[in-house]
Amino acid sequence: MSHHIYHTRGIILESQNRGESNRFYKIFTEELGLVWASAQSVREGKSKLRYVLQDNAIIFADLVRGKEVWRITSASEEQPLTIIGGPEQRRLFIQACSFTSRLLQGEGREEDLFIDLLNFALFLMKEVVPNTLYSAVETLTTFRALFMLGYINGLGYEPFLVPGEYSLDLISKFNSVQASVVPLIHGAVTSSHL
Repeated sequence: MSHHIYHTRGIILESQNRGESNRFYKIFTEELGLVWASAQSVREGKSKLRYVLQDNAIIFADLVRGKEVWRITSASEEQPLTIIGGPEQRRLFIQACSFTSRLLQGEGREEDLFIDLLNFALFLMKEVVPNTLYSAVETLTTFRALFMLGYINGLGYEPFLVPGEYSLDLISKFNSVQASVVPLIHGAVTSSHL
């Protein structure tokens, strides 16, 4: 019996060791939504996937549905995740991945959220965000994720909620309304027990 191979772009949100050499990956994919997938012997020194399958990496993966979990049959890096601006700017992307991981509960395609997270990474790879805007960036990515998954109403904030649209100008403008958004975020997180 042959298995269908799904070829999809994905962002590795987190991973866990399993057994002596295997690893499970929580991957937010463009085609399938959130999947947990295993990679066999990936922690062995001879594994070709070892350096591709890293947390927060943007990859192309071939996935096969197993009886209980997805399996990664091959993967390649879409492009190196070379975020400029130092480790603090990289932390902005790691936090966005971590929050997305908390929000996504099961399989289901979330195209807008995927595009937003992917374009956020691409933005951080070409623009240096002034550290005075870090808080605005964190709030904006959180606000967008909650909005795109239906946890929050974005009424009145539509210009800031276009999936994948990031610029220093947009973030500067959002900085001026950030204080009014924070209570909305807290309310959504509290009421949904996230």
